[in-house]
Order: sequence, then structure tokens, then C-alpha cells
Amino acid sequence: MALHSSKLSFTRPIIASFAGILFSFGVIAAFIMVSQSNAFLEDYHKINGNFTHNLAVNYTESILRENDYILGRAATFFARDNRLDKTVNTEPEEGLEALMHLQNLMPSVSSISLADTQGRYLRAPEVLQTQKSKTFDPRTRPWFVGQAEASTFSHYTPPYMDYFTGHPTVTIYKPVISPEGRLKGTLAFHLDLTSMGYTLRQMVAPVQGEFFIVERDGAVVLHPDTGALFKKYVSEALMEKMTSGEGYLYDKKSKFWYYYYSFTNPDWFVIYRVSGATLSDITRHETTIVGWGFALATLIIILFGLYLRHASRTVLMNIINAIKTGDVSQAPRLEAMLTHTIQTNKEREQAYVRQATHDALTGCKNRRAFDSDVKALLDNHQPFMLALVDIDNFKSINDTWGHLSGDIVLRSVAREGLQVMQPENVSVYRYGGEEFAVVFPAELFDSALELLERWRLAVEQRTWREENLHVTFSAGLGEWHFEPLEQFVASVDAALYTAKQQGKNRILLSANS
Repeated sequence: MALHSSKLSFTRPIIASFAGILFSFGVIAAFIMVSQSNAFLEDYHKINGNFTHNLAVNYTESILRENDYILGRAATFFARDNRLDKTVNTEPEEGLEALMHLQNLMPSVSSISLADTQGRYLRAPEVLQTQKSKTFDPRTRPWFVGQAEASTFSHYTPPYMDYFTGHPTVTIYKPVISPEGRLKGTLAFHLDLTSMGYTLRQMVAPVQGEFFIVERDGAVVLHPDTGALFKKYVSEALMEKMTSGEGYLYDKKSKFWYYYYSFTNPDWFVIYRVSGATLSDITRHETTIVGWGFALATLIIILFGLYLRHASRTVLMNIINAIKTGDVSQAPRLEAMLTHTIQTNKEREQAYVRQATHDALTGCKNRRAFDSDVKALLDNHQPFMLALVDIDNFKSINDTWGHLSGDIVLRSVAREGLQVMQPENVSVYRYGGEEFAVVFPAELFDSALELLERWRLAVEQRTWREENLHVTFSAGLGEWHFEPLEQFVASVDAALYTAKQQGKNRILLSANS
């Protein structure tokens, strides 16, 4: 009878070793897949939060700031030399023409109203004399400013019904106050919410979801679907959980993620709403890919285990045969028998790590990067100079040659700036719309104006594909003297505005530089 001893078994240790390897591999794989699922979810939260931030800053805030700026300048104009009274009462024909010229500068404004303190008004486009228009009293409208509420700030009305069109609207208005402090009347811009909402349709979200803008009570003021205007899209209870600033939260009742960015004036929220099921499906898909990678690695381990078991038995048989026959020419090469492959697939882990800190169109850093870099300088009390650069007549370029050419101009102007600034380790930021910002550290104060001038000349001398296209920019430059950031930026912006008034295509220093 042949004797068999388990101590001489070559198969059992191999099977036990590979069983231990597979068990350990399974535990590690399960842990990594759970971690990967959470990491993917966090990555998508960052991506969706960045989309909401860019939608608020690069689109909504730029429109609101443009309207507020023009409103402020126009109110100052009408406040001087009794111009409001002349426009409304003395010379209404010329006044209507002036208001229409002002209205044409703002595509997001449907009409403009100018009223004195007695309720006499002028509206552009002109209101026809009808029985209804004769009974109109601007003093009853939400945008009319009485003496008690007069201030130097612009305000936004809540949604209300337009007296003439019968459509819901929102108005930004400002009291017209003379240099002597007397209330002259009110200037109001009635926003074209349908046109503003149509622009939202051009936005491409990173994942399937719905984005819109609501008031503090959750009613929609801007939406790609105009039929959703002024409907309650977010409950008041959920709105109360949205703190000032930006962030995201999950509503267990509706099972939606809400990513938000808040404004103070107006009291609006930009919201990007994504279904929890959508994010779960995406992260499950990503995790499944990783799981298939682990499954393939497991199969490879099993195949190698079976091969090693077969090869080891063959080696032993060859050794026994060599001992029996004395023929060592067929002895196996054992150094090739212990190959072992364990693969861990982490290809997807790096997929969404890079945070969007650069503007996709121009290649410059974006507004979020600007806010972060300037905050670091302020926190460390590091002196710096700031330049605000604005392309001259950019709206005219868009209107004449189209938005595609406008994008080419933006990209080309930014490229000229990067070529000048990057060798000096100076960052160029897309500040918003056609406006750029440049931050110069202390060691470059003496050469800041020279670098900006090189950029300006490069743009001025550039030859464009479009016939008769000539592009220039104006800029303001100032040095921070430890004043509040808002005051400092306002002084640089004032220098930029002065450069525009003096004929454009020039760089001016701020008053405190």
C-alpha cells in the first residue's frame, strides 16, 4: 500500500496561501470601494459647487453689477442742474430720446421710468396715451421713492405686476438726490426677466440638474423656462437653512441636493438642484468600474494560483524523474516559477481632483482664484498693486462681429497679457465679463506700469482677421495702503472709469497711488 503524508503535500500550502491572499484582497477591495464612493461624491459636490459659484459670479453678478453701475451714473446725471425736471416736464421729447439711448445700453432692461417727487413721470419706451395710462400714478408703484426712504443706495423690488404690461417683473431703482441733498425723484430700470432667463439656457451643467435664481421666500425670479417665473421652487423652511455666502445641503423630503450662492442686494439665491438619485447613480457607476478592476485582478490571481499549482507539480515530477533516470538536462528552471501579479486599479481616483481655478475661455485664473489670492495677501499684510483692465467698446464688438468673434477677442487679449505677465510670475485673472485683473507683488511695483503698457501696446498693434476690427483696452492701477478692500478696489475702478472718459486705450493711476 502506498503511504501518503500531508506533510509532503505541495498543493495544500499553495491553496491555503492563495485563499488567504484572496480573502485579504477582498477585504481591502471592499474598503477601497466604499472610500472611493465617498470620495467620488465629495468630488461631485465640489464640481457642482464650482458650477453654482461661476453661474453666480460670471453671469448673474456681472449683469447686476453692470445695471447697478449704469443706474448710479444715470441717477447722478439727472440729479445735477435740474436735469430731471427738464427731462420729465420741460423737454420730454429730448428726455425720451435720452432714456431710450440709456435703455439700449442694457439688454437685460425692458423699460426705464423716471419720475419726480410729485408723481410726474416719463417712461421709455413711450407709453401711449390711453384711458389706463391717464390713471397711472407712479407714487403707488413699489419703485417710487418717498422722502422717508431716500438713500444713496440702489434697491430691488420684490416681484410685482407691471401696470402697463400686466406681467410680473422686478425693478432696480435709485433715488435721484441733488448734490445739495434734495430728493428730486426716482430712476427705475425694469428688468427683462424673460431675456435674462433665456441666457440661462446656454449654460451647460456638469451633471443633470436644474439651476435657477430665487428670492429669500423661494419664489423663482430667473429660470431657463420662463413659465417657472415667480413660482415657489424652494420651501421657506429649506431657505432658512441656507446661510449667507455659499454651500450645499440635502433635503431629505424631496431627496434633492441644493447647491447655492447668495447675494445681499438683491436678496437672491443662485441655486443648482440635483437629484440625490442622479448623484448616487453616477458614484455607483464610478465605483462599479473600480469593482470590475478588482474583479479582474482577482481572476488573474486565481489563474496564477492554478498555474503555480500545476507548475509546482510538474517541477516535482521532473525532479523525481531526474532522480530516477539521472538525466539532469530536463531539470526545471525554478527561478521562473514564482511570478506573482497583484493589480490595484486606481485610475479613476484622479478623474475629478483638479478644481476649476482657471477660466476655460481665456486660460486666466478665475474670480474665485482672485478672491483667494488677494485674501492671502490681505491676511499676511503683504503690500501689492492691483490693475483692473477692461476691453474698450466690447459690446460693440459683440454686436458688430458676433459673440464668437467676441470670445476670440477675449481669448486673444488674455493671451497677450499672459505672454507679458507670466515670465514675471504675475497672475492674470478674468475678473468678470470683458474685465481682467492683475496683482503685482511689492518687488514689481517699479515695473507694474511698464508691464501693463507692454500689454496695452501688444493689443493695440495686433492684426485681426475681421476687417476694420481694432481692439484696445483701458486700465486703472493702484497700490494698496492697508485700506478696506472694497475702498481700494473702488479707487482702482474709478481710475479705470476716468481712463474710459478721457478717450480709452490708456492706463491711469488711482488717486491714492
